[in-house]
Amino acid sequence: MTGHLSRALSLLAAALLLTACAGSSALESQTKQRDGRMARLYFLREKGLVGAMGGTAATAEIKIDDKSVGVLRNGYYLFVDRPAGTHTLSVQSGISTAYDTEVQVQAGQVYYFSLGITPYGPPGQVLLNQAFIGGGHGELLEPKSRFTSAMAGTVIYRMDPASGAALMAQLQAP
Repeated sequence: MTGHLSRALSLLAAALLLTACAGSSALESQTKQRDGRMARLYFLREKGLVGAMGGTAATAEIKIDDKSVGVLRNGYYLFVDRPAGTHTLSVQSGISTAYDTEVQVQAGQVYYFSLGITPYGPPGQVLLNQAFIGGGHGELLEPKSRFTSAMAGTVIYRMDPASGAALMAQLQAP
C-alpha cells in the first residue's frame, strides 16, 4: 500500500513539474492584422518575482466559449479576435478549478485581461502571492460560480486600455 501511495505521489509531483515547465503557446496566429469587424482580446500574465528570478508558476490555459485558445506562463501575452457579443472566458492553472466569467465585447474594440492570483485570503498572504507569482491588475471580473471560483488558482482581471498596453510592452508574445 505504501509503495502505491509513494508511486502516486511521485507521478503527481512529476505532472505538476511538467505543467509548471510548459511554455506559452497560442492556438491562433499572433501576427495577423487587426480586423475592425472583430474585437481583439489580449490576455496578459506578468512575470512576478518567480519570473524575474528565471522560474515560472504553473501555466494557465485560456479558453473562450469552451475552446482552448492558448497557454500562458509568467511574462507572456497572447491575443485572439472574436465577433461582437457575449463570450465566456475561462482560465485554469495547475490542478486548481477553472475560473469562468462572461464578458460583452464590441466590434473594433480592444480589451485587455490580466491573469493573476485571487485577491481573497489573509492580507499578508495575498500580497506575498501577488508579488511572488504575479498579481493581476484591474477590475476582478465576476465569476460565473462563486463555488468553483473559490478554488481557482488563477483569476481574470479587466484592465483599462492604457494600463493593458503598458503591461503588454513589458511581456513577450508566445
